[in-house]
Amino acid sequence: MTGTVTGRPVVAGVDNSESARTAVLWAADEAMLRGRGLRLIRALDWPAGAPRPDEPYRRENAPRHRGSHRAHATSWSVQTYEDPDRTPPVHGWGGRFRDAAEAVVVEAGALAAARHPQLEIIESLVDGKPVDVLRAESEHAAMLVLGSRRLSSLTEMLTTGSIAAPVAAHALCPVAVVREREHDSSVSPSVVVGVDGSARSEAAIAYAFDDASRRGAFLTAVLVVRTTGPHVSERATADGEVRLAESLAGWKAKYPDVTVRPQVTTGHTVKALVDKSEHALSLVVGTRGFGGFRGMVLGSVSHGLIHHARCPLVVVPSGDA
Repeated sequence: MTGTVTGRPVVAGVDNSESARTAVLWAADEAMLRGRGLRLIRALDWPAGAPRPDEPYRRENAPRHRGSHRAHATSWSVQTYEDPDRTPPVHGWGGRFRDAAEAVVVEAGALAAARHPQLEIIESLVDGKPVDVLRAESEHAAMLVLGSRRLSSLTEMLTTGSIAAPVAAHALCPVAVVREREHDSSVSPSVVVGVDGSARSEAAIAYAFDDASRRGAFLTAVLVVRTTGPHVSERATADGEVRLAESLAGWKAKYPDVTVRPQVTTGHTVKALVDKSEHALSLVVGTRGFGGFRGMVLGSVSHGLIHHARCPLVVVPSGDA
């Protein structure tokens, strides 16, 4: 299949890490599931003072597929062959820096094409800081997909973690943060959605129902009653059950094919949702309602889920920003 990718693609941020490789494969699966093209983007974050062309650079190839790649898809290390369709290497440090970035995105494209040969894929290089580039991409994307490494808290603040949190906070489309591949839940596949009973969590609920329907999965809808002392009153739990039922009522009628498992639980919000995510295909939360992304402070519910969810985390914008 050739031609231009039509509609909003699934966009995956690419670097040379193993977590990015996992995210690329997940993004390719997601693009196929949703009938979308896949756009792989590598941000060229030039070091301060580094020699480079004066004008902004944007490199993008036509959609490519398995037969047109010139890279090995068997490992994340790059070994490319001469390709007449590509720009000849540029001499000097700046040229080598750009060539190395292009090699990474070409390899990512080869991995995705080997996974789904019929998938339309665009590989792109864009000058700019990763956070800025990805936020801009969200204006035209069906979804952003980012990898997230298992690092110490300090390292997460300085590297991948500092990218995933601000991108998810301000993106205009759903953002998937993939720490590891989704679980094999062929016996009882489940999508988990966090609900807080507010109107601002409607977008996350809508996404979760649609995702569960596409995957043929159960939907586990979780409302967490936060504990402020050693005991939780029966009234607080009952109120939570009412709020959860009201939040799900309209969506259950719209998606009769989806079996819903409503659960009201107590305790720390992050821990409760992390526990529920252990065997899930994905965990879905909103940006402005459940999860509190507006503050984006270290230790917040949202930050905790980005770094500790045990399945792909999908952060859905509320639409009221």
